[in-house]
Amino acid sequence: MTWNLVADLAEFEDSPVLAREIGGVSLALYRVDGAVYATQGLCTHAGVSLAGGEIVEGYIECPAHYGLFEIATGRAQGGPVCRDLATYPVRVEDGRVFVEVAVDGA
Repeated sequence: MTWNLVADLAEFEDSPVLAREIGGVSLALYRVDGAVYATQGLCTHAGVSLAGGEIVEGYIECPAHYGLFEIATGRAQGGPVCRDLATYPVRVEDGRVFVEVAVDGA
């Protein structure tokens, strides 16, 4: 696994959810109550980008069918979603956001 620079904290001023792709891995980044989290970027139910969803009390709501996932753990919170999201470690240094994820060739 490698730490990858994926964003600057300033990018969250426009939206609390960002979409990124690192080495073929789709990510969704979230800023919730000052903390930054990373999950896989696509809903496990519909394959839709979670970056288009809304954050509701610590959950990301999928924009396709309104399924909820707990952002901190990736845990699916009932129908129509039933498979958890993959989560990734996040580190913030000097306003830069790094995510630890295995990338192709690393």
